[in-house]
Amino acid sequence: MRVFFIDDRPNEIIRQWQLSGCASNHELLPLEQFDSVERTCQMVNALEPDVVLVGYGLGKTNITGADVVRSLRQGGYNGNIIANSGGGAEQFNQVGVEVDGTANRNSSDLKMIVGNLTQRR
Repeated sequence: MRVFFIDDRPNEIIRQWQLSGCASNHELLPLEQFDSVERTCQMVNALEPDVVLVGYGLGKTNITGADVVRSLRQGGYNGNIIANSGGGAEQFNQVGVEVDGTANRNSSDLKMIVGNLTQRR
């Protein structure tokens, strides 16, 4: 499974990925610090990940992970989108955005959710 993270803290994501053990069965796509919704949509279109994990607070004024999820869905992305935020899926749900699960910025949760998605394929 090809995994793409959208976040403003790439070092934290690398640590979460390494501790999860997902690297042995899944591909981590290029990771860069969140810059803009447009850049993120371009990368998702080019890289075609199976699953996108998105943080809620992305370090930009007036832009959240919910904005990114909306843009990805409007742009036709049909893969799984997983919340990867300390506030879980509830943060997204409160602003009317549904996600397909949550990894809670936690390596164990990441391993479980990616494993479950793999089994469904």
